[in-house]
Amino acid sequence: METTEPLLRWHAVVTYRTDTGSLDACHDLEELFQLHDLIEHGPHWDTIKKIEIHRLNHIDSPDLTVEQAEQM
Repeated sequence: METTEPLLRWHAVVTYRTDTGSLDACHDLEELFQLHDLIEHGPHWDTIKKIEIHRLNHIDSPDLTVEQAEQM
């Protein structure tokens, strides 16, 4: 039986305020909507200082442009 790994496309870092400073929670996601449930089930959302989301690149060119992507 073959299992396929999920294609992780997003990396999110949720930074929470705590009494001892900032706390980062890192999440790798297939789809951005998955972040919603992680936020809902995590610490109170009013303790969120910031959320950073980065795209995980799955091609050889880290400098791909919109025009180049249209040619693919």
